[in-house]
Amino acid sequence: MSGSQEVPAVHLLGPGMAALVQAIPIAAQATGRPVVMVGGLAVLCRLSRPYRATTDLDTVSRLEEGQTGQLELLVAAGATLSGPSGVQLPTALGPVQIDVLQVADADFDPLPDDPTDRLHVLSHAWAADTATRMTLMADAPPPVDVLVAQPAALVAMKLQSAMNRGAAKEGTDFLDIVRLSTDPVTNRAVVDGLQSAGQQLKDDALLHVGRWFEKGRDRTLKRIRTIPEGGATTMDDLELVAELLTAALGR
Repeated sequence: MSGSQEVPAVHLLGPGMAALVQAIPIAAQATGRPVVMVGGLAVLCRLSRPYRATTDLDTVSRLEEGQTGQLELLVAAGATLSGPSGVQLPTALGPVQIDVLQVADADFDPLPDDPTDRLHVLSHAWAADTATRMTLMADAPPPVDVLVAQPAALVAMKLQSAMNRGAAKEGTDFLDIVRLSTDPVTNRAVVDGLQSAGQQLKDDALLHVGRWFEKGRDRTLKRIRTIPEGGATTMDDLELVAELLTAALGR
């Protein structure tokens, strides 16, 4: 990763990544709102050494009362619905899948009773509120500035999103948590960020750390090892992640 301390830059390689970068300003123009990146591409941008590819652009939308949803705005601008919360957005380099994870004011009044549903609302809102700017560079389009979720928020979201996923997606979520928690560039940001989070988010995130990295540690390792990039992950890695995250979340 290179660039100034204020606006770090990352160079993404390959035509698929170039299309994702090209889609960002198109989406921003279509919605009239900044794109806030979460998901796999955000993880790759934050890590010191990207370890996997991604084929879609995950975004989070903090929807205020009376606002039109970003999904509806993208469709009105010519995108095609694709999946339960996504669109295929045309670009000069081909269509790009954009998934919009929306959190509305109504989701807080009241917050869900279920801790996993509650963590979804709190972590995605936190990601939207604390995202910081990065410059993305690719082979074809010009550099693009975009808001990217911070490492701690990415970990909180991944702790929640692993629930009810297929084995491969679940393994990727778990491995993203391991990488973000142990990478020399993101480790401190994960710990400091989680320490500063709101108490309800910390309580719910801690519950999920226990579920995935303590009680369910054997299953988590099996899931990680179902994907090629996770083959070298060890039980020691998961024990370290459990130790780091439980300390950061206040136990």
